[in-house]
Amino acid sequence: MAENRYYEQIEETFEQVETALEELPDDVDIRSAEGVINATFSNGIVFVFSRQPPTEQLWLATPGGGFHYAWDEAEALWRDTKSDASFHEFLVQELQRHTGLHLEWTSH
Repeated sequence: MAENRYYEQIEETFEQVETALEELPDDVDIRSAEGVINATFSNGIVFVFSRQPPTEQLWLATPGGGFHYAWDEAEALWRDTKSDASFHEFLVQELQRHTGLHLEWTSH
């Protein structure tokens, strides 16, 4: 992917993530700095979203582990580099699993 396309996609995704987390019925502490979003939930669980420009990936760390996503241009979504799972679907599952919160995702 061209570098500028990566930055467009990652910025759009990070904006979507922050908006979605802010809309959750929980007092989520969201801290964003230098390509990293730290989201701490009221039960103490932390999710970390980070940009990885050298590999053009999006990384997600949850209590379930670390996951790496690459942009799939044909499908217009982030896919796990190992399982091929959609980032959006996986995030919904991980939030439910670790925080009991249901995320309404309006995009992919």
